[in-house]
Amino acid sequence: MGERDWISRYFAPLATAQGADALRDDVAELSTGNGRIIATVDALVEGVHFFPDDPVESVARKLVRTNVSDIIAKGARPLEALLTLGWPHGRPEGDLARFAGALGTELADWGARLVGGDTTASPQGLFLSLTLTGQCGPDGPVRRSGAQAGDALWVTGEIGAACRGYRALREGRADDPHIAAYREPVLAPLRITDMLQAYATGSMDVSDGLLGDARMFAAASRLSVRVDLDAVPFAGGAPDLEERLALASWGDDYQVLFSAPESATPKIQADATEGGLRITRIGTFAPGTGLTALMDGTAVNLPETLGFEHG
Repeated sequence: MGERDWISRYFAPLATAQGADALRDDVAELSTGNGRIIATVDALVEGVHFFPDDPVESVARKLVRTNVSDIIAKGARPLEALLTLGWPHGRPEGDLARFAGALGTELADWGARLVGGDTTASPQGLFLSLTLTGQCGPDGPVRRSGAQAGDALWVTGEIGAACRGYRALREGRADDPHIAAYREPVLAPLRITDMLQAYATGSMDVSDGLLGDARMFAAASRLSVRVDLDAVPFAGGAPDLEERLALASWGDDYQVLFSAPESATPKIQADATEGGLRITRIGTFAPGTGLTALMDGTAVNLPETLGFEHG
């Protein structure tokens, strides 16, 4: 089947936005919304971001969620998507159909629509890239550069589930429940965007490791940050320091890391309880530079690598 057939059969039915023109043109007209629009892009490569035998439906969902994570961490809501797909020679058409179906469902679940992209044959493995736009709140995106000295550091969900899932796959433990979190990241729900708009001074998603991302957050805000490892909500628990550092430095958590004034703590806790959100205070920003991690109230020696590094 040729590229044009792929598009007309599997992706044109997903492109229902008026600006997509049913994927009959080389460009898409993006929505402008009622405020500022942001955009992000993430790519997945077979053998790097997912295993070659991972279900193609889970690859589609992971592709969408890695991008959605960036959007919601800015206090914005997903809007429109552009897909780049490199499909391997010889991979069955049935896989392509399942991929397209999962992609369309996942985008719809987050309120986003496919408006365009590009498809091509890949000589070696599956390659995917998604560009996703988002509709900001009235004050624009919540930047990672906005934290203030004295702000508390908060994180949604759990840390380390994807790492545990990856280990299980490498070790052949197919029944490990954390595998699902590696294949299909568990994101904070969309309603977190309302809380970020209301309380957050700064925010980013946790994709390259909690500790490395916290240090990046602090650097962008020209501050130092202290992370209490005893407070971090580790998936499956982590009683010893070595495991805590390993889980907090691995990545693929796709949770939201945000700063908020101390005065907002009771409101954040109350809203989280009312909305059924798991949000944990794990640290504090202060004047200075760098990252300090504490266990039992004492600073610990940090590993040389604090998160995934591209390149």
